[in-house]
Amino acid sequence: MHTPSPSTERTTRRATATRDVVVTSREHVSEHMIRLTLAGHDLLAVVHETPGSWVKLFINEPDGFGEHGRAYTVRGFDPVADEIIIDVFLHGAGTVPEWAERCAIGSRARVGGPRPSGWPSRGAESLLLFGDETSLPAIAAMLEREHSHRSVSAFIELGDDRDRQDFELPRTSAAVTTWLTRGRGEKPGSQLLAAANDARFTPESGVWFAGEAASAHWFRHRLRDRGVAELHVKGYWRSGVGDYRE
Repeated sequence: MHTPSPSTERTTRRATATRDVVVTSREHVSEHMIRLTLAGHDLLAVVHETPGSWVKLFINEPDGFGEHGRAYTVRGFDPVADEIIIDVFLHGAGTVPEWAERCAIGSRARVGGPRPSGWPSRGAESLLLFGDETSLPAIAAMLEREHSHRSVSAFIELGDDRDRQDFELPRTSAAVTTWLTRGRGEKPGSQLLAAANDARFTPESGVWFAGEAASAHWFRHRLRDRGVAELHVKGYWRSGVGDYRE
């Protein structure tokens, strides 16, 4: 599986492209995470060099509402087979996750991209990553591309410990992952916010957060004045909303 050279991460710019794809593999990688391998033609056009970059997955459903789209992290890319891999987390209602849960080999869709992830630059001396189940693919992709010796701390909140995953970290990685369990009845993101309150931020820190929209709003508000080098915050979903768009 190929990932483009990090040296071109911030110099390459391409216009958004869309490609037809077909499902060639489908597997559960954890209790609520499905991994899809999608094959197409010239998929390099939709892959960005930045670690944790994402594409938009589009499907057509016979529901009278036309095409549905949702963003997913590129977990892998094979330029020889012209395939990309995405992980889809199944959480409540949502047209695309529901499709991923029932799709079969040969099912058709479209992907559009490329989209960068907001990965903190090489200038940040330390990295702190915060995310819930939905951000697991992005955090995994970023950790697996982090070849430097700088300090990296990842805090990942799960509602079900069966969704833990093992990461294939580089030998040079100094990353430390802390798994947080959200208790029954606790609001999504509550454990991440507690971890952020206790974390040590410096003016040289790069901070990345993705998860439930309300917790993302709180996180952005609290961290904006902490004086960190870079801050990237994204709401991936909203509690009680099936097809959320930030």
